[in-house]
Order: sequence, then structure tokens, then C-alpha cells
Amino acid sequence: MNIRQKMLLSAAALTLIPVLITAALLWRSASTLAEEALATRTQSQLTSLKETKRQQVSDAINAVVLDLQSLAAQRSTLDAMRQLKAGFATAAKDSGINLEDAKQALESYTLQQFNIEYAKRNGGDLPDLGLLASTIENNGNALQLDYIFNNPNPLGQKEKLLRPVKGNYPYVQAHAQFHPGLERAQKLQGFYDIFLIDTESDSVVYTVFKELDFGSTLKSGIAANTKLAEVYNKVKQAAKSDASALSDFAPYLASYNDQSAFAAVPLFDGDKQIGVIAIQFPVDKITEVMSSNKAWKQIGLGDSGDVFLVGSDSLMRTNARYVVENRTAFADLLGAKLSPAAKQQLLKKESSIGLVSIDSDATRPALAGQDGFVQFTDYRGISSYGAFGPLRVQGLNWAIVAKIDSDEANATISDINRQSLLTAALVGLAVVVIAGLLVTLFLRRFLAPIKTLTDTVQAVASGDTAARTKLVDKDEIGELGRSFDSLLDDRIASLEKIGKENEVLNNSVIALLQTVFQLSNRDLTARAPVTEDIIGTISSSVNQFSEETGRTLADVQEIAEQVRKTSEAVRVQSVLVEETAKAEQASLQTMSSNLTLATDQMAQVATLSDDSSKAAENASVATTAALEAVNGTVKGMDQLRESISDMEKRFKRLGERSQEISTAVQLINAISERTHVLALNASMQAATAGEAGRGFAVVAEEVQRLSDSSRQATAQISQLVGNIQAETNETLFTVNRMIGEVVKQSELAQRAGVQMNQTQATTTQLVGLVRQIAGFSEQQAQLSMTLQESVLSINEGTEQTARAIERQTASTETLADFSRRLTDAVGQFKLPAFTA
Repeated sequence: MNIRQKMLLSAAALTLIPVLITAALLWRSASTLAEEALATRTQSQLTSLKETKRQQVSDAINAVVLDLQSLAAQRSTLDAMRQLKAGFATAAKDSGINLEDAKQALESYTLQQFNIEYAKRNGGDLPDLGLLASTIENNGNALQLDYIFNNPNPLGQKEKLLRPVKGNYPYVQAHAQFHPGLERAQKLQGFYDIFLIDTESDSVVYTVFKELDFGSTLKSGIAANTKLAEVYNKVKQAAKSDASALSDFAPYLASYNDQSAFAAVPLFDGDKQIGVIAIQFPVDKITEVMSSNKAWKQIGLGDSGDVFLVGSDSLMRTNARYVVENRTAFADLLGAKLSPAAKQQLLKKESSIGLVSIDSDATRPALAGQDGFVQFTDYRGISSYGAFGPLRVQGLNWAIVAKIDSDEANATISDINRQSLLTAALVGLAVVVIAGLLVTLFLRRFLAPIKTLTDTVQAVASGDTAARTKLVDKDEIGELGRSFDSLLDDRIASLEKIGKENEVLNNSVIALLQTVFQLSNRDLTARAPVTEDIIGTISSSVNQFSEETGRTLADVQEIAEQVRKTSEAVRVQSVLVEETAKAEQASLQTMSSNLTLATDQMAQVATLSDDSSKAAENASVATTAALEAVNGTVKGMDQLRESISDMEKRFKRLGERSQEISTAVQLINAISERTHVLALNASMQAATAGEAGRGFAVVAEEVQRLSDSSRQATAQISQLVGNIQAETNETLFTVNRMIGEVVKQSELAQRAGVQMNQTQATTTQLVGLVRQIAGFSEQQAQLSMTLQESVLSINEGTEQTARAIERQTASTETLADFSRRLTDAVGQFKLPAFTA
């Protein structure tokens, strides 16, 4: 692994680790804050929806009781009760029917119409109505024959019959007079049915809808032991004009075992109670209020949320959303939690009211009177979040729960986590890629002069003495290159000087050898050129040979012998010096290679340290920018909170204006009620007057229609105003919740700012430490390079010295050879004897 690779790996590690740590901390912090904000939002939303729906249901139930009390207070209702009661008491005699025919007709109706409709709505076994004919009284049986069995209208539309086909007895006349008004009241108020019950005989003397409870007795008839009989007995026993009773939901056989609730108030004629008026509560009305007419998504319940009621018996009091959307899938999901009979009824009736039992961590504390918010397993076995609380109205003890599946509530968190994780990964990848490019460019520029130095050393080692680095950079590497070039110049100049000296020496030796050659031919007149080197001395001596041959020849022979011995010793010495120089040269080359590797590694470490410092500085700058963004978010949330507060004031003023409209509507409604009473009185007076009052009766009827139109219009206006007030209240709840959420988000953003300040301080400290490491690495790299240059210089000098010694050894061997030849040549002379 070269220095470039090591520096790249070190830079990648020093860059990637801080980036990953920073990205992970930011992602975790953002995820935690988002989870807290979403949990708070879910709890606030479900709690607000629970409170809103609890108030709406309470208002709807109270409104039903108030409407019933208002209907009971009308004079026309008391007149209807008196006349219908009196007509009912003589109906069997007045109608002149055959009671046996009436009983057979009841049996035929039960088999051909009632049982068929019952099977469609329930399935399973049919109810045993065999005793029905024996329990119903003659008067009731006679009226059922005229108004139910012989009624030409189809099942479910029996209320359209005003008079029977035959007969005009007192009950028929009273029914024809009062039925239109009571039917309008039933449809206008949205009741399922209206009952008039005689407290003396406990008989149902009148109903609007004309089911089998019409004409029956509450002691032993089809409606005995039902919720209708329950509220009737409570009101009858109270014997107070302001008494009222409201029942819970339960199956009602006369309405094909559909879930039904009843309300009742007394009818007093002065101080005497003459009867009870009761209504059958519409089963779907509360469900519509709870679901805002099936607008679950629009009220914030998404795809899985629901708001439902549970009675004290743990059975549902509203229809579950999942039944409305897909009753088959819902029944299959409940599985063994539903009995086969209950499952069949749920599929037939398309309702979960009174069929699905719910006993959960949300319903138990709610039935005990507690409000709260909990994560629990709902009646489908799915984890959910729910806001719960009690609903106590008109003597009822119910639990209300607003819930949503946990998976849907937490879906936003999963999306946020995936998005923030992806963003962090992309940012980290971008930082690593950019850092890698910068490191690559830096290394390319940083290592270029080092490569030039390496190439120059290799060229010189290959024998190219003209190779130079020619570096002009003003940094340490440039200075190293120039020093290396200067060292090469000095060494090569020294070598050239030695070469010239050797060449002069060789020329002198050659000239001397030529003279010696002449002398060897016994030409003692030969003269050798005298030079300034050591050979010149020899030449001078040779020149004296001719002058003092005899005198000096013996001396020359002796000197030649000594030169030979000395040359041999010098040759041995040269061989030893040459071997020593070669050993030193090998050691220096090994040391130079090690220093080169160490220098490269230190240069890589220095480069990586510098890159790490830059990456840490970039992280510090990014943290500062993120801190500024968080501060800007806090300011924006403050401005948003002020805008929402202003919007809350405007909605409060809108609520005050809607209250003024309600006052005007109430006044108009009161006028309409009085007009209605006057019209009824006028109509009755006109009926008493006979033909003379017919024209007045027409006017009274027109006045009554005008009164009814006014009442309908005021009811619609009142409903619209009520809807506006409800929506205004819901909006105010939402605005208050938004203000709270904005305040919490501001606090979370401030906490994020504090955490980012800490991150910025840590990053700044990291930058300082990386800079110190980079400084120390650069110093070590410079020292290694200096030491390497010194070793290279010594190595080069050693190589030059070795080459010089080799040449000197060769010259010494040549000199020794010549000395031997000289001795041999002198030995050929016969020297005379010289005297001293």
C-alpha cells in the first residue's frame, strides 16, 4: 500500500466517522421530536373529538326530550288524547266488526307479512306470536283490522291511511282530525314513531306508524316487558307533570327486533293525568351524530378511526364504522367473538348495535366515570389509540370512545423516519464524495513534486548525470529538490576533476613508458617529459639515466624492486578498500529505501490530517447554518401563534352573532307555536259550528299551514344555527389545540437549537485537535525527508568513491606490472662496478 492509498483511507475514515455521528444524532433527535409531536397531536385530536361528540350526543338526546315535552304541552295533543282515548274505549262496538274475523286477520297478517319481514331482517327462528291473538283486547283488535290488516298501503307505509275504507265511528273521526298533525310532528322531529297510551287501560290507543303494538296493552301484549313499557310505567308512577323517562336501547319485537329506545312524558288535563305520550327514538340518529353523517375522514379519523358508544352492559349503542363500510369483512374479523346468531343478525340488520360486546382498557374506566387517553387493543383485536370518557344523560350511563388504529396514527412517524434517514444518508454520501474528490486533487498536487524527486533519483542511479528535479515550488519539497540538484552538481564536478587528473596521470605514464621503451632498447639518450605530477619525478630520474647509467642503474634496479613490492601492497590495500566501500554502499541503499518508505507514509498522514481538518471545519459551518434555520423556525412559530390567536377572536365574535340569530329564531318559533295553537282551536271551533264555520275552517287551515311552514323554516334555521355554533365550537377547540401544538413545537425547536450549539462546540474542538495532528505530521514528514536526502547524498558519494578506488586499483596493478618489467629489463644490463 503506497502513501497515496494510505492517505486516502485515513482521510475517508476521519471524514466519514464525524459525518456519520452527526447525521445519526440529528436523525435521532428529529425522529424523537416528531414522535412526541405526533403523539401529542393524536391525543389532542381524539380528546377534542370525544368531547365534541359527547356534547353533540347529549344535546341531541336532550333535544328529543325537550321536543317531546313541547309536543305534550300543546293543547291539540291533549285534545287528541281525550278524543282518541274515548273512541278507543268503544271501537269494537262502534265498528261493528266480527271479532273472530279480526283474530283470523291478525293471524294471517302475522304469517304472510310480519314473519316474512322479520326473517329478512333477522333470519333464524321466527318468534312465537301464537298468544298474540289471545292477549289483545277487542277494541285493539278491531282497530288493527281497520288500520293494519285492511290497510291498502304496503308494509312500512301504513301511516298514510287517514280513514279506513269502511266506517265513520268516533275513533275514525278523531284519527282523521289529529293524525295529520301528529304525523307532521313525527316527521319534523325525526321520531321513528309517536305513541298515545291510556293510563287507565294501559292500552296504546294511537301510533303514527301502525305496527303490531298499536291497539295492544302494555300489560300482556306484544309491547309488554319492553323498553316502551318501562318508560311508560316510570312516568305513570311518577304522576308529575314535569316527569320524563328515557330508556336504553334494546330489541323491540313490534319493530322486527330492531334496536329501539323510548322516551315518555305524562299528559295532564289540569291536575289529572289522562295518559302518556311516548316516542320511539330513531336508532340511526345517534350514529349519524357520532359519525357526522359518515364523514369519518373529514373529522380527522382517517381510514381506521371511529367514535362509538358502549352501554353499561358492554354492548355497542352506535353502529360501528366497519359495519357500514364492509359488514362481511367485519364479521369475519371478529370471528369467534360473535355467536352465530349475533353474526347472522349483524349481517341482516347491517348494524352492530346491541350485538358487539366491547370490554377494553378504554370502556371499563369510561363506564366507571373516568376520562383519559390510552393505547389499547380494540374489539377487532387491533392495537389502537383512544380517548375515552363517560356519557351520562337523562339517566343513561354510557361510555364514549374516540379511537384510531396505531399503525395509521404512527404512519406519519415512519414516513418522517424514512425521509430523514434517506436525507441523512444522501448528505453523508455527498460529503464523502466531495471530500474524496478534494483529497484526490490535493494528493495529486502534493505528490507530484515527490514523484519528480523519485524519478530524478532513479535517472541518476541509471547513469543519467544530467537529470535534475528543476523544482521551483517555495515549500519544503521545492527546497529539497533544489538542494538535491545542487548536491548532484557538486558531486559531478568532483568526478570530472578526478577524471581530468587521472587523464593527465595516464598521459604522463604513457610518456614515461615510451621513454622506458627506448631505454629498453638501450637508447640511453631518450628523455622523458618532466611534468608536475608524481610521474614527472620518475621522468626526471629516467632522464638522468643516460647521464649516470652506470652509477644509477644499480640504484634503479633496486628502486624498481622496491616499487614492485610497494605496488603489490597498494594493490592488496585497494582490494580491501573496494570491498569495504561496496558493503557500505549496500547498507546505505537499504537505509535509503527504508527512509523513502517512511517519508512517503508521513506525507500521506500529513495530507489526510489536513483533509480531516477541512472536513471538520465544513461540519462546523453546516451546524451553524442548521442552528440559524432552527432559530428562524422558532420565530415563524411565534408569528403563527399570533395569527391563530387573532383567528380565535374572530370565531368567538362569529359565535356571539349566531347566538343573536338563535334568539330571533326562538321568538319566531314561539309566534309559530302560538299561531299553530290558534289555528287548531279555530279549526275545532269551525268544526263545531258545522256548515256556518266551513269558510272559517278554510282560513284556519291556511293559517295552520302557514304556521307549519314557519315552524319548519325556523326549525331549519335553528338547525343551521346549531350546526354553525357546533362547527364554531369545534373550530375553537381546534384553534386552541393548534396554539398548544405551536407552543410545544416552539419549545422542541428551542431544545433542538441548544443541542446544535453543543454539537457546534464539539465540532470546533475536533477541528483544533485535527489541526494539531496535521502540524505534527508535517514536521515529522519534513524531518524524514531531510534525513533521506542526507542518506542519498552519502550513498552517492560512496558510489563515486568506490568507482575511483576501482580505477586506482587498476592503475596500481598496471604500475606493478611495469615495475616487474623494469626489473627484468634492468636485469639484462651488465653493470660495471662503481666506486664510491
